[in-house]
Amino acid sequence: MTHVRPTVESLEHRDLPAAFESLPVLPVGDPTVVDTARAIVARGAALGRSTDVFMKVGDSNSAPGFGAGYLFPLGAPGYDPVSAGLAAYPGLLDTLAAYRIPAGATGTNSFARASAVAVAGARAASLLDGLAAEADTTGAGIALVMVGTNDLTVGRDLAGFRADLRELVRRLAVAGVVPVLSTIPDDLAFGGTHTALVPGYNQVVADVAAECHVPLWNAWRSLSALPNHGLDALGLHLAASPRPGGVGAADLLYGQNLRTLEALQILDWFREQVVAPAPAAVPPLPWVPLASGEAVVAVGRGEGQAPVVSVYNAAGAEVNRFLAFDPAFAGGVRVATADVTGDGVADIVAGAGSGGAPAVKVFSGADGAEVASFFAFDPSFRGGVNVAAADLDGDGVAEVVAGAGVGGGPVIAVYHGGDFAEVMRFFAYEPSFRGGVNVAAGDVSGVGPAIVTGVGAGGGPVVKAFRLGDATPVLSYLAYAPPDRTGVVVAVADLDGNGAGEVVTAPAAAEPHVRVVDPSTSVERSSFFAPGGGFGLDLGVLRAAGRDVLLIGTGTGAETRTWAFDGSATAPFGYTLD
Repeated sequence: MTHVRPTVESLEHRDLPAAFESLPVLPVGDPTVVDTARAIVARGAALGRSTDVFMKVGDSNSAPGFGAGYLFPLGAPGYDPVSAGLAAYPGLLDTLAAYRIPAGATGTNSFARASAVAVAGARAASLLDGLAAEADTTGAGIALVMVGTNDLTVGRDLAGFRADLRELVRRLAVAGVVPVLSTIPDDLAFGGTHTALVPGYNQVVADVAAECHVPLWNAWRSLSALPNHGLDALGLHLAASPRPGGVGAADLLYGQNLRTLEALQILDWFREQVVAPAPAAVPPLPWVPLASGEAVVAVGRGEGQAPVVSVYNAAGAEVNRFLAFDPAFAGGVRVATADVTGDGVADIVAGAGSGGAPAVKVFSGADGAEVASFFAFDPSFRGGVNVAAADLDGDGVAEVVAGAGVGGGPVIAVYHGGDFAEVMRFFAYEPSFRGGVNVAAGDVSGVGPAIVTGVGAGGGPVVKAFRLGDATPVLSYLAYAPPDRTGVVVAVADLDGNGAGEVVTAPAAAEPHVRVVDPSTSVERSSFFAPGGGFGLDLGVLRAAGRDVLLIGTGTGAETRTWAFDGSATAPFGYTLD
């Protein structure tokens, strides 16, 4: 199971969304948000993003013209921060200087750039298709997002706006860009026709930020206290002072000027709290030997975190915790459990996460000793490696299966249990594809011992199964609709207790739709949306007696929820990992 160490809530417990009016203006004080942002930054680093570049996302308030007073003056060659009033905020001067450096292919700095996804009249849905291109052009690692005023004006219903905003967050996060969601200002135009609708849209913004654990900038709260709510005479656009880039006391009575100062404060928070070195790794625990045949599951911290692995027993108690790689490595770690040494005890297989070489290590469940260490692919590759383990040749010892991470071809390598000799290497998908490949392994219903693959990021949602020694798939199907290109995570779990596993899939970074399919009959046994969701799911299996238990990790960051599904119900239930 490869997501970060979870904190779990029962299915019945739901936190009521906080009223947006009460939320702070700046995103401070929430370690979960910081951890999520760190994970996205780690993903962005592998994609060439820079944390010293930001992109603007929104409508006319963020575009040239009515939005000219927002940040644009700070990028002008003659801008003098001292005369503009920034001397009163000396801690922001370094942040200003960092983002004034020309970046990406644009040749302009982040302040001065007219963003292709900050467009007059834009709505959330209309911005989606341009996000990846703007991220690629600028190399931005963070996005300042204010959108919703035009959704409100044209009557986009709240459910639709919520879906659009979730997708906007998802696309930015998958692209390695941290989305900062801003509430929108009041709308006093057209005789105040839309004023009463603003709170509903702002509550959606706050809810989506909380759901996805991304930073919230509650601009509405500070803007609403200004004269005319910080708006111009029309009552629709934010007003700018005669000194558009000024942040003196008189300037800050204007909406765009106050927003500019807050943007600098958020960028400074990002550099100090998110980009700064990750906190020290969680201390290891003294190794507790696992018993022969004991059912355990391993959980590895994700992107942006130290490579800490925790091992839990069937009761959900943490029995072991250790560092799989150098504690300075912050790409996280991907893990699997199976007896790969032949002593009857489950061992832990660890693969380096995003940004790391394709290093694989095996740790003995009996005493915690490292029993194997090797590179599954070219050591210069820095997309990490996905791992799985199961007995594929029937000798009672599990093989180790490795799949290239994002940025690599969809290559699979298989290593024999015990001696770790390579016994198979092949491409699961078109060799030219560079989204990597997700892997699982087990006794598959109607197939037997098999390697199951899910296409990596950017590929169609194709799932395949291969027998050891044969690169021709014995199973191939579309797990989701063809337009879905986020990648598919896979697992093999015997959820009906008949001795053979079903194939379980979930999108790597989309709506949390879990599907359980019996390959022997092609019948979908279960289909449900996991609670929470965030940026996709991760899957793990507790191979318990009778029937396996599927563990579903939701979210990104150091605090995620874990749900369990054992096939006996129609939906997952809360599972506590203490």
